[in-house]
Amino acid sequence: MARGGRGSGGGRRSYSAPRASRAPPPAPRQAAAPAPAAGGGILSTIADGWLWGTGMSMANRAMDAVFGPRKFEIEHTAAGAAAAPAMGGGGAPPPPPSNSPCDVHAQAFQDCINDNGSDISRCQFYVNVLNDCRRNGQVAVVQA
Repeated sequence: MARGGRGSGGGRRSYSAPRASRAPPPAPRQAAAPAPAAGGGILSTIADGWLWGTGMSMANRAMDAVFGPRKFEIEHTAAGAAAAPAMGGGGAPPPPPSNSPCDVHAQAFQDCINDNGSDISRCQFYVNVLNDCRRNGQVAVVQA
């Protein structure tokens, strides 16, 4: 006689654990890739550096376009601080006495640099005259 519609059986039922599926067999080993040529690493490094340099250059140009060109001004505070108390007043110290025939051209070049600090290409004429004077050892007469 069966009770409650369940199958007849007199005691415990044993449940078997579900069967574990078998793991797939390991994949066959692939052959190792051949080593790159000796120049491959160097060439890729050079190309990488070239690309980084180009990108940085383009980024600098873009920033210059947005914010304007950069200006560098150099202040010599140590020399200026020591000379100012000795002068007793304001203003630039007088130039030292001229010993060389080319000092006139050197002073003109220095004045040009002071006036056009960020655009040194405007002083090329003075550099050429100064170099000619130093090579030939004579003062060139410059007419305006």
